[in-house]
Amino acid sequence: METLLFKKRDLTIGFKMAIISEDYSMQLVQKTDKIAWRREESLAYILSVEMFDLPVSENQAKFEDEFGSHKDDVATMFMKRFQTQFSQLKTFIMQQIQKLQGHRHHHHETDIMAEETDDDEELMRDEFNLNKLIVLVTASGKIFGLRSTKGHIEWEYFIPELSPFTRYGKQKMLLFVQRTTAHFPHPPQCAVIGKHKENGHGLIFAFNPINGEPVQSPGAQTLGYKLLQATLIGEMDDNFLRGVLLMDTDNKLHTYPPSCSYLVRDRASSLFMFLADVETGLINGFRTLPSKGELTAEKVWTVNLQKKQQTITNIVAKRPLEHVHSQGRVLGDRSVLYKYLNPNLVVIIAEGEMHDSTISQKGPVNFFNVYLMDSVTGHMVFQASHKRARGPVSVIHSENWVIYSFFSQKSRRNEMAVLELFEGKDQNNATAFSSFSAPKQPLVLRQSYIMPLYTSTMATTVTEKGITSKQLIFALEYGGLLSLPKALLDPRRPMIPSQETMEEGTVPYIPELPVHAEAIINYNQSLYNIKGIHTSPAGLESTSLVLAYGIDLYFTRVTPSKMFDVLKEDFDYLFISAVLIGMFLMTFVTQKLSARKALNRAWK
Repeated sequence: METLLFKKRDLTIGFKMAIISEDYSMQLVQKTDKIAWRREESLAYILSVEMFDLPVSENQAKFEDEFGSHKDDVATMFMKRFQTQFSQLKTFIMQQIQKLQGHRHHHHETDIMAEETDDDEELMRDEFNLNKLIVLVTASGKIFGLRSTKGHIEWEYFIPELSPFTRYGKQKMLLFVQRTTAHFPHPPQCAVIGKHKENGHGLIFAFNPINGEPVQSPGAQTLGYKLLQATLIGEMDDNFLRGVLLMDTDNKLHTYPPSCSYLVRDRASSLFMFLADVETGLINGFRTLPSKGELTAEKVWTVNLQKKQQTITNIVAKRPLEHVHSQGRVLGDRSVLYKYLNPNLVVIIAEGEMHDSTISQKGPVNFFNVYLMDSVTGHMVFQASHKRARGPVSVIHSENWVIYSFFSQKSRRNEMAVLELFEGKDQNNATAFSSFSAPKQPLVLRQSYIMPLYTSTMATTVTEKGITSKQLIFALEYGGLLSLPKALLDPRRPMIPSQETMEEGTVPYIPELPVHAEAIINYNQSLYNIKGIHTSPAGLESTSLVLAYGIDLYFTRVTPSKMFDVLKEDFDYLFISAVLIGMFLMTFVTQKLSARKALNRAWK
């Protein structure tokens, strides 16, 4: 608390107090005990982010209720359909009346009521599902729900005893989406997992992400044991809820909620976990063993990454629900190069120093290794070593490719490396991938590029079906957000274009990645100290939503393949309507003339 004393005009002493609370909120209090302003400084310490679809409208909810129930008879379903369509007709009439009334006094009320309308706006899904509710988990233990439209705080919830884990030298808070808004009438639910400030035991808080209300009372629950690992169960229960599988220090497994334990028992043979120990450099793999009384995890493999030589600094897995539209890549000779799509593949970054007398350099030499490992079997799929290079190493892992950035001490510049994995021209595991019957060692294509600017973090766009081309988002040191097509970081870019590569549309190889002003998606709004970028799909396949967070918060949407699924604003509806009506009239007239001609020919 800081106090400022000052002398007023009437020679009396006044004061103002700046108070910083336990939840990192800062507020200025005046002498009259009134709060002049308040800032949520915890938003500068965001650890986890998720975007949620808004609830459907009342009419859409009635449709969901109609088709979601299977026990109703024909008469009940008919009445529900009648009520739904009557409600739609009523809504349509009210909208038309509001439009007619709005045209009369639109200019008088728009400016006055703009802010009030925005504040009182109901949380409802828009037509293209572009507006989201953003859930942010901060290091102070405070959770926020933000509207993506204006960035207004919809709700906030503070858990004083919640503190983050420390993973690979960084703070981490786990945020799991257990149920989305798609399963009406069940409310959405997600869970935040951290540790207790006093005893270090696991702490879990389940809540409704739309309104921030806890699922159970009291809000946060202490698990009573220290956590080693936590993951989301892939299967849903009867209420469309995904449970969370928790592993304690005694290698015992627990589920939250406990009612989801039967899912683990039924699918124990296909549930595996791995745990990386930074202190020892060991990565251990576990399988699930169901028993009568409890669930346990049995160690089945161990990988030693030599702690004395290097330290694990990052492990990156794929998105659990990532959509891959194309299973292969069509080459110029019309053959197909099939992608190596292993959902269990993780990227491990290990950094270290070595003393090499052959290098004419004083002091140790920095290096880092990149490992691609199957997290179920512990099999090393690929390994690459970079000498005279250092981090921090940012990684993007998606589909069959990996992109990572680093600083080359040898060339004194920032570089990007890309790896793409292919099975070859013969596809294995066409229906489902299994790590126990994995194909032969994949074909790994790799290439490096020069990044002219320093990047602090990066991410890739995500769309609903995965059809749209990928785009890479980079947070630049000077405050820009750079967007580049994934095609520019293609390991198959040829030095000399051939006829086949030209037919594929592959861009010729240029060492330096282009940075154009048109590719800066935040325009002239500088963003500093960006710690992470979160992307989420929208209702339009062409659109991906982007949130950059750090000291600043910036939300926007990008269209990597242009907006191909929405008509442009200047689309000429009148011209198209006239053409269609003209074609219809021409067809009708031609049909009559053809029939008359055929009749006259028959009488000759």
